[in-house]
Amino acid sequence: MLNWRDTKYYQDLRMNIHAMAPSKAKRIINIGVIGCGCIAENHVFSLSLIENNARKLWDNLDQKIKPRLHALADIDNEALDGFAQHFPVKKLYRGPRCGMELIEDPEIHAVFVLVPTVDHLDYVLAAARAGKHVFCEKPLAFTPTDVMKMIEARDKYGVIIQAGLVFRSAPQISFLRHLLQQVGETWGAPTNIIFRDSQEKPYKGQEEVHNSTWRGFKEKAHAGILFEHTIHDIDGLISIFGKVHDVFARINYHAGREGIEDSVAAIISFKEGPNLSVNSMWNDIDFSERRMEIFFENACVMVTVDERASKAVDIKYKYLNEPERKPDDEEMFEFFKKKMGMENLSQEIPGPYYYEDVRFIDAIVHGTPAKVTLEHGLYVQQVIEACYTSNRRNAIVDVDTYIHESSI
Repeated sequence: MLNWRDTKYYQDLRMNIHAMAPSKAKRIINIGVIGCGCIAENHVFSLSLIENNARKLWDNLDQKIKPRLHALADIDNEALDGFAQHFPVKKLYRGPRCGMELIEDPEIHAVFVLVPTVDHLDYVLAAARAGKHVFCEKPLAFTPTDVMKMIEARDKYGVIIQAGLVFRSAPQISFLRHLLQQVGETWGAPTNIIFRDSQEKPYKGQEEVHNSTWRGFKEKAHAGILFEHTIHDIDGLISIFGKVHDVFARINYHAGREGIEDSVAAIISFKEGPNLSVNSMWNDIDFSERRMEIFFENACVMVTVDERASKAVDIKYKYLNEPERKPDDEEMFEFFKKKMGMENLSQEIPGPYYYEDVRFIDAIVHGTPAKVTLEHGLYVQQVIEACYTSNRRNAIVDVDTYIHESSI
């Protein structure tokens, strides 16, 4: 098997990384953020913490690493100025071309694309052509074909592009995968997964919910709850149980938003694992919670994510008639940072956004491909599109067949 270090993409990436290093004594990584909406709050705050902790995070290198929030861009002046008050930067970009102007700034080394999904593709391609590294929030683009264009650009221009699939940087998901590998035959074969995702509608314009009014419009978001929210959970389960065999889905539009589903019931069957039942819904209830139950022949695992409690994650498991147990938070984090190879990483804030941003900057520092790849984003979108296809056809859809047919 070809080692990724021997690939042309990796060699080009290394050349690009070293060419952009300002000096041997101190290496500054100027970061530009496009989009100052609600998700940007998580990333910009995380980047400010990374900047403050850089010496500790990369103290084993010859160079001093200095990631720096350098510029912000948004077409909404009020949102832009509000961010700038809390996170002062050298440059602010306004107006209809603000994102492209930020990308064209020769002082910028890395770009965070945190805008509505409709604009992801253009910004990612432009940044790659400009030799800038990119973090792009999920979903990556409207179609798998567009994600493949991102992959081609990444490889052509030798840049790092990380997909914003945040569950792949959650210590709890990483530890859960490790736990299931450890218990092996003791727990028996995985049999069923029951998953429920209930979230108050994010497009209502209320500050106390996940305020993203653009998610109510197909021309900006492409689709609804499955595409915009449950994508995280399906991807997290793919990271644990592997590839999907087939899907069968029922999708409804109770809120009357064209193309924006607010009710999904689906069965997703893994090739070498259990059947997953998905129930996802957007509603008007003051309640936003994910609930996952993973059953084995001899045990079960229950995971709850309460978005109203700083995205607190609660995990507990039960084996046969033994008392219910909870893994220790510190144990999960220690495992995660060892796996990342970052012993100096500390738990700065709740939730995994800080960790995924650290991983992106770390890839830039070391000149290595992103750990959360465009290929991860491509595959989960193909699974989701197979669900939409299943709903239209009123039939089970084989995922490999769907991928093959859609690529012809």
